[in-house]
Amino acid sequence: MEHTREPSTALAETSGPERPGAEFAQVLHASILGRGLALNRLRDHLAARGQHVGVSTLSYWQNGARRPTTRSLPVIQALEEVLEVAPGTLTTLLPTDMERASRQSRFSSAAGFAGAVDRMVREMGTTGPGHTVNLSVIERLAIGANGAMVSKEVHQVIRAVDEVDRQIVTYQGEPGCDVGLIELNALSGCRLGRQRTDAASGLLLTEMLFDRNLRRHEPHVFQYAVVDRNTIATTEHYRLHIQRGGLHVAEIEFHPERLPVRVEEFYRRNLEEPDVRRRVVDLQDGNRAYLVTEQLVPGISGLSWTWA
Repeated sequence: MEHTREPSTALAETSGPERPGAEFAQVLHASILGRGLALNRLRDHLAARGQHVGVSTLSYWQNGARRPTTRSLPVIQALEEVLEVAPGTLTTLLPTDMERASRQSRFSSAAGFAGAVDRMVREMGTTGPGHTVNLSVIERLAIGANGAMVSKEVHQVIRAVDEVDRQIVTYQGEPGCDVGLIELNALSGCRLGRQRTDAASGLLLTEMLFDRNLRRHEPHVFQYAVVDRNTIATTEHYRLHIQRGGLHVAEIEFHPERLPVRVEEFYRRNLEEPDVRRRVVDLQDGNRAYLVTEQLVPGISGLSWTWA
């Protein structure tokens, strides 16, 4: 069960150059105008999604007289849906501590290995989760004739929400693997920084350094590859999404001499919970399986397969 978890997610500051919350108010106001909805209609759309907020509050938010609080995060996420703006357009402008705490909480609740990741980040003394948001992640995996993963290449597009010059990448091998046989290589847009491993959980945590400090809201593209020299057969690949939004594409290329008899796409809310959704996926080009997920809610998307 090869899998990659990406705990680095986005935070945002609301402090504009003039007054706190100014940027959020400006973006919200422009989004409301663009959608062409009166505030009372906007309130009704939110209520239909289970989020109840008064017209006066919406007015205060868009003119900057008040700022959303921690309790308002679900409302802001619903606002993005109603206003038909990209996920993260408003939530990444919420107070940094609010969004960081929310996403770190999601990470901790969705992955049992979160404690090990937090410990390694502290040991490294590096920038932990919460400073970027994923716009897209494209993964290409090659599975060998022995059923084990031979290599994986990742093309990742992020957006900086705080000023940041690095990203944490976490890879976990198969149960019982020798983490010393796992190697991560920088391909473009980044270089290797510090690394830590956890033998008990098979985790390799790597600091990917950029060549400069990204400005707030600036996008960045980087690529890296994972080589796993363990020869443990794998039956699953997934990625953990802590945030809403972003595109996840996975291509699994099986060796022609060992093809799976069945491939399925699945979605889970938590690694330890049953699947929420599962469906059969047909092989394409004879030996390739594809997963394309537009992550509307946090969770785990992946592919699993059965060997003959």
